[in-house]
Amino acid sequence: MSKRDDSAEIRSISIYHANTYEKVRTVGMSFANWLAEQKGTPVFKMVTVTAEDINGYIEKRLGQYKNGEITAATLQTDISCLKKIENLVNHYYGRVDWKIPTKRCARREKWGLPKRIRGENTPQRGPAYTQRQADRIVSEVEARYGPKVADALRFCRATGCRLESLVDIGEKGVRASRINTKNGTVTLLEKGGKWRTVRYDSRYQDFMERLVARVENKDSPLFAGLFKDSNVPGERPMAEQMREEKKRAACFLHRVVKEAAEKEGFTGRGLHGFRKEFAVRRHAEYLDQVRSLVQSKNWQGLSNEYGVSERKAKDIVEGWAKAGRNTKERRRLAREMDCLARLKLSKDLGHNRLDVTYAYVPRKGNLRGGKKE
Repeated sequence: MSKRDDSAEIRSISIYHANTYEKVRTVGMSFANWLAEQKGTPVFKMVTVTAEDINGYIEKRLGQYKNGEITAATLQTDISCLKKIENLVNHYYGRVDWKIPTKRCARREKWGLPKRIRGENTPQRGPAYTQRQADRIVSEVEARYGPKVADALRFCRATGCRLESLVDIGEKGVRASRINTKNGTVTLLEKGGKWRTVRYDSRYQDFMERLVARVENKDSPLFAGLFKDSNVPGERPMAEQMREEKKRAACFLHRVVKEAAEKEGFTGRGLHGFRKEFAVRRHAEYLDQVRSLVQSKNWQGLSNEYGVSERKAKDIVEGWAKAGRNTKERRRLAREMDCLARLKLSKDLGHNRLDVTYAYVPRKGNLRGGKKE
């Protein structure tokens, strides 16, 4: 069952992602340490925490924001984590009321929080790698660290997968059994516990076949053991050991890509640049297909392939035929075609939201609906 299937009550107390768990745990420990100092005792019960205690901690973090020590995004995340902890305390231990509003706008009004503005509060990761840049980075990584690490990067380029598919040694780690070389697809389990099947880049067909053929255990994570220097004590609980291994492997991959990229003269993109490379190529493919369907007046194909109603597909096809040399109308329809391509791309990326695609594939200033004829 996915997050979307759960009720609002269940979602309020559930944690669906390892990264979310780490954030909630970190904020909880930070708040507990601060409150222990305020109370002068290392031990207290969560049911004794008051709204005044929460206000004091948020005021402290707000001061850190004003001093430039943390970002607006970090401040908002802290409050969301405290709200999650409040819900958990209420569910398991007893009633508390920390007076944390559910809606972000209400939180901003209550504490005078800054708005999170993309580009000002969050450093940007830069554009996608070009094919030549990505090839050079992968070659450099392979020369330094061997084929297994380089293959993890190739897999990301082929599928647009998230980092967790490469480094997770649990259920989310990609397996050979989830790669269908006949259909050219791979099934991923990523953010929020959601499954998705993606058609991988056909240029990597030979790579995928080799990857599957050389693995003996088809149900074990393909890239387990990326971080060879891992030295996690054996007496730790298995779940904690797996989280530690995942974190080490993630840091290792980030580091090797950063080192290779800096040597080749690229900065600010990191591992995410490969996911963006996949997105740019896939968007161009989808947009060309949409244009071809519209210009050939194949509204049925447009409806079937891109999940729009037959009425909507007919309107786009007929509108394009009638637009002629009307530049304004052609641009409007071109934007609609671009949106169809982006919506399909968003599903490949595991976002299912149109707006997120612009972070991967920026909007072009002069968008036209077809090639020059």
